[in-house]
Amino acid sequence: MRFILAATLALLATPALAQFPPPGIYNCVDANGAKLGVLSLLAAGDYQWDTPDGKSATGQVSSASTSVTALSGPLADQHWSGQFAQGDKTSFAFKTDGGPVNCQ
Repeated sequence: MRFILAATLALLATPALAQFPPPGIYNCVDANGAKLGVLSLLAAGDYQWDTPDGKSATGQVSSASTSVTALSGPLADQHWSGQFAQGDKTSFAFKTDGGPVNCQ
């Protein structure tokens, strides 16, 4: 009985694992549908951001449940934060300093 009680308490005290969006390549557009760039999500929250003019930069994002926040790099400089949803395709809805951004 003590083992069962101890095991139950250990499970309750274990922190929840963060859910990261799946790695992949996502095309991002502004609220008017203008192409902003390509977001490549890599393992463990690393990303690469490629702009239409050929510039590339890297950074990191954090994720908890379905929330995503840029921690470093150009997306953090513009305060990207938002949500992701998984269905037939994974999609992102970000709020940024420059306005809403959607990525698919």
